[in-house]
Formats: sequence, C-alpha cells, structure tokens
Amino acid sequence: MSEVDVECLLCESRYLDILRKYRRQKKKIRKMKRAFARIECALLHKCDHYAEHIIGECEAFRSALPEGCDNER
Repeated sequence: MSEVDVECLLCESRYLDILRKYRRQKKKIRKMKRAFARIECALLHKCDHYAEHIIGECEAFRSALPEGCDNER
C-alpha cells in the first residue's frame, strides 16, 4: 500500500468544510426565498392581516448574530 499524501488529506478536509458551509447557505437561501414570496404575496394581495403576517415572517428570521461575527448589538 502506498502512503496517503498529507496535502491530499488537508485538501479533502477543507473541501468537506466548504461543502458543508455551502449546503447550509443554500438551505438558508431557499428558506429566505419562500419567506420573501409570502411577504410579496401579502403586500400585493392586501390580505386581511397582511401587516401581522409580514411582521411574523420577519420575526421568524430574527436571530442572534451569525457565527464568526465580531459585532455586538
């Protein structure tokens, strides 16, 4: 058997980390697109409680600062 190159292991580890971050971001983008579509629908059709619906959608995505963010609120 041949030895595994150390650089290959490092590259694979970086690749898997980037892939994991990419998939997480892709999932967040899909959720945000759905939320924006619901907000747009509420604004265009002026549903009965469209203001409450929009506020609810915005509150659903309100959270703490993302990982790695140095800013304080």
